[in-house]
Amino acid sequence: MTRDPGSLDPVYLAGRARDLKTAGDGTATEIGRATMQATVELIARVIQRMDVVPAVPGMHLVGAPAMSGFRAAVDKAAPQLRPPRDLRYTLLDDVPVATLISGHALSASGALGNTAKSGYLPVADQCAGFVTGGLLMSSFEAGDPAVVTGPEAPELDDPVDPFAWHEMVPLPAHGMRRRRRLDVYRNPDGSDVLIDAMFRDSYVRDDGIETIIHEYTLEAAVDSDTGTILRSKAVPRVLPWQECPGAVASASRLTGMRLDELHFRVRHELHGTSTCTHLNDLLRSIADAAALIPLLQAA
Repeated sequence: MTRDPGSLDPVYLAGRARDLKTAGDGTATEIGRATMQATVELIARVIQRMDVVPAVPGMHLVGAPAMSGFRAAVDKAAPQLRPPRDLRYTLLDDVPVATLISGHALSASGALGNTAKSGYLPVADQCAGFVTGGLLMSSFEAGDPAVVTGPEAPELDDPVDPFAWHEMVPLPAHGMRRRRRLDVYRNPDGSDVLIDAMFRDSYVRDDGIETIIHEYTLEAAVDSDTGTILRSKAVPRVLPWQECPGAVASASRLTGMRLDELHFRVRHELHGTSTCTHLNDLLRSIADAAALIPLLQAA
């Protein structure tokens, strides 16, 4: 998520996704790749440009809403992408949240000036961090909105395992990034399939230091025959507000759901102050395991 230097709008989104199969001897084979380039007018919340590779014939998203309503627009413009959990859908599914969190760069950099006069007020009780009486809501009500200042981001790349992440361009000052990882592997006892997932939202300060805004990890087990989630547990690594950890237990509510239900059930059942919108994104994203489990079984 980047902008032209000194500009508030538009926001440029650049996404890359890759499927990688790792054999028992440690050799890795890339079995899927996709990219996305989008230009978003943040103030109007509209898609100005959208390109995905491989291209999707007939998919037109220019003019679509960039946040609320975007996923419905994708389902209408390219209905063939979501059911098989196509890598291109994985990228498109992150556009609304990437657009939303890109606004952090404006407040953190001071580009918005006095945010207390902006007229913006978060939606109370939308999630654990926005709970009435909490730090964030109280600061807005007092006219002195709090700004997240996350810790310095430790390196995720592993020099011993150069294939662990695909290559990424360096972020400029005031750039932001959402990194995701979803690992699927067979339980050693052969009873089920295990999922290990994480995501990190980060921001680069003026001095070039990358800082973390949100980071969670998740462990889950899935019945490979039915796609039913047997257990699910999230661990918060970095959260912006002191009330946010109250949402962590909501990850266990996935137990009993099927992978093919997550897209809708998480959005409709997990809301309010016992949940976190960013954690919900991670919970929904593990539906992508449905595309990887058959490959794991074939291996």
